[in-house]
Amino acid sequence: MDLANVIDASKIDRIPKATLVGIDIGSRQSKAAMLHNGQLFVAIRPTGYVMQDVADELLKQLMEESSVSIADIDYIVSTGYGRVALDFNTIPNKIVTEIACHGMGAHFMGHDIHTIIDIGGQDSKAIRIDPDTGKVTDFAMNDKCAAGTGRFLERIAKVLEMDTTTIGPVSLQAKNPVDISAQCIVFAESEVVSDRAEGRDVADIAAGIHASVARRVYSLLSRVGIEKNVLFTGGVSNNPGIVKAFEDLLGFSVSTAKLDTVYAGALGAAVLAGQYLGERRLDDEADGDLFTLDISSIENAMEYEKDLIIRKKTGKKKTVAYTCAYVPIELLASAGVSHYRIMHAGNQDEVMAGESITQSVFCDLSKSVIGGFANETPIFKAVDHVYSFYTCDCMRKTIEAVDSNFVPATIYNMPRLRKDEESRRYYMTELVNFKRDLETLIGTPIEDAEIQKNIALYNEAKKLLREISSYRKLAAPLVTGKQFERIARAYYYLPIDTLLSELNKILVQLREYDQNNKETRKSERYRIMLSGGVLADGDEKITGLLYELGADIVAEDNCTGLKPFLHTVPETGEWAEDLADGYLGQAPCAKMKPLNDMVEHSIKLAQEYQAEAVVLYYLKFCPCYSMILRKVTDALEAAGIPVLVVGSDYSKGDEGQIKIRVEAFLEMLGQNREV
Repeated sequence: MDLANVIDASKIDRIPKATLVGIDIGSRQSKAAMLHNGQLFVAIRPTGYVMQDVADELLKQLMEESSVSIADIDYIVSTGYGRVALDFNTIPNKIVTEIACHGMGAHFMGHDIHTIIDIGGQDSKAIRIDPDTGKVTDFAMNDKCAAGTGRFLERIAKVLEMDTTTIGPVSLQAKNPVDISAQCIVFAESEVVSDRAEGRDVADIAAGIHASVARRVYSLLSRVGIEKNVLFTGGVSNNPGIVKAFEDLLGFSVSTAKLDTVYAGALGAAVLAGQYLGERRLDDEADGDLFTLDISSIENAMEYEKDLIIRKKTGKKKTVAYTCAYVPIELLASAGVSHYRIMHAGNQDEVMAGESITQSVFCDLSKSVIGGFANETPIFKAVDHVYSFYTCDCMRKTIEAVDSNFVPATIYNMPRLRKDEESRRYYMTELVNFKRDLETLIGTPIEDAEIQKNIALYNEAKKLLREISSYRKLAAPLVTGKQFERIARAYYYLPIDTLLSELNKILVQLREYDQNNKETRKSERYRIMLSGGVLADGDEKITGLLYELGADIVAEDNCTGLKPFLHTVPETGEWAEDLADGYLGQAPCAKMKPLNDMVEHSIKLAQEYQAEAVVLYYLKFCPCYSMILRKVTDALEAAGIPVLVVGSDYSKGDEGQIKIRVEAFLEMLGQNREV
């Protein structure tokens, strides 16, 4: 095909004179596009089990039609469901998300395209692009549910004794479309079976199904903002029934293209191949060769302390566990108990064990805490008492369940109003009660002087942690996000004297290197601030993906990273007042009011650490963070800080989808760098 006949003619000059290939391995169909000598060659075939074989067959077809040899190909971009399985050793290549590729493909296929609907076999997406460049400016994806995808239509078509090529045209004959209320594919099938049994017209049922799919995807469009013109891409784009359903919702016609939009991803990949041609690849390890911080000593100390707790060899009479950063660690240290903070991302067995006692709508952290006790995880078995200060409903119920079923557990109230004097006085009474309960546990009084001493010691530890973190402000950070995460964990496990010693060892390395290496260095990795709720031990889903894909976490606006160390406790000599002022005054969590304090703190921290973007990560069903997402994201974006919101749990089922979203988000950041 002559390129001028199938794409927006005004954009032809933007395609370099090279042989460029885009391969889009979808869940159902795989497509390929080749740009060569002003011509476009395309190929399509069903996706088999071996992705590389499918890609090789597509390449073979392209080369046969174009008379191009493998040696003539200058660059390949792979995208789609199976992109990570492809390998082209002899050809320069890159893997790019289908979001970026569909965005670029739609941009070249249509004129002045702003919004894209992309429905494939197993997912659906809404994408907003810059109409001048084709770069993605926002996107939204469906969750793990299959409703709103090609697979959904395929299943329903079988129930109606049709296939995906006929159900669309049949739906256009409807006179009284059926209202399909179920969102789940299984329940929708049941509805359709019932409708057929009642004698409803097949065309009316088919129209109802198409409207249901369109409504599901329309909610994604609403999240990114619907702007004319809208182009429909993906395998479902050729279904006239779904096109009509969207147009009914939109109130205007979707744009058309001269080339079948099923090839949008492959075409976009080929165009992007031209952009990547000749660019030097980012070497993820290059900036790591300059300096490697050794944190093995503090990690070994932490593991040693855990082992002592498990074997009850700490030399302390009692072991206490606590669940929140608002529990004053200074009082625990003054009581002379062995103590640690429960930040446990349980395995599937522990989560299920916890769910058998609590409710399925609780977050996985709550279930993991209960499951750790239920399954007698060694470090849980060592606990004599659990304490918490009430910051969320899930954790309150968790503490009650632990107290009822396993070991004594006590929860105290944490005032929500940070700047209210009455709240401050009330919190002081709770601190006094906490001290008395600890005295009952250990059988001896806790001296005020001991509390003041530990306030000073933990203030010193926070100061050292802030200094360690400050080395992440450098253009080439000397501390990675993963390293600081491990260092921060030690605060909640190590005795204070051991903690201070280990933190100073780390600072010796950092200060010495920084003093002797003043040349200007810069890392190419994306600078991300991680925000949101608890990032528990073992929950490396989001942090691992960020690092793997070329980003590093330079600050944490959550209660398990940098955030709790940003404020110190006053040292006036009145321990209850000091602790009340220190903990109410620290960087607030989502439970605290006014919420604007948290928002302002997030913006300030992101700016201080020169974060290019924020990833707000929270656990599904979190009663605190899931309720404030819109306010926080709107404020950050108004301050010019892009935000990616990721809700997840401790299962593995959503890793693929989250990876796609993170990849696309980082691609957007890369485009911002180029502006």
